[in-house]
Amino acid sequence: MTRIAYSDRLNPGKYAALAEQARRLGRVRSAVWQRYGSVAGASSTDRQVRDRWPADGTHRQFEVLANAWKDTVRDAMADIAANRAAAKAVVRRAICRHAGDPAERKRLFTLPRADKWSDDRYLTRQMRQHGKPGKNRTHNQIVVRADQHNTQADARGRLWLAIPGLQRRQLVRIGLNTTVAPTGTLRLILREGRVEVPTSPCAPRTAW
Repeated sequence: MTRIAYSDRLNPGKYAALAEQARRLGRVRSAVWQRYGSVAGASSTDRQVRDRWPADGTHRQFEVLANAWKDTVRDAMADIAANRAAAKAVVRRAICRHAGDPAERKRLFTLPRADKWSDDRYLTRQMRQHGKPGKNRTHNQIVVRADQHNTQADARGRLWLAIPGLQRRQLVRIGLNTTVAPTGTLRLILREGRVEVPTSPCAPRTAW
């Protein structure tokens, strides 16, 4: 079970800094969807993208730390994979109707599983029909890997979550309305001056 922790008395300056970071990371998401959400990007993996962008300088345009844009690329590529998986489920049903020959049906089933459907005209047409490229509409989220955030309770028992900001060695500390420390990769969602943080009710407390 997952619960949602909320920021507690977050000052406007911190929220503005987090909102700016989320906005820039939203540009990262948009770039991933634009470049890799279509047929042309079907064979690309998040690892390949994370290696390619530093090599060609793409990462510089976003003005965020390396871990931030890399974690966002991984998250966006996972969304694209989920979108394609849904399309593949529809295409599999279409294959059953289309291919009467068992050998041909097996071949058509195998290509999508290996992400090689773009090698076949029929499958490419089907994937374009049922897996239309999506568009990023997420500009209010920050994904933080497990080893990039820390928590600590102050003398009053108030729990603080620290995440990287826009500058190196700069941490943004967010007071939370819970005593349960969030663990693992976090997704911070910014809404109307408040930060939402999904948290496990059984998570142990960690310290800086």
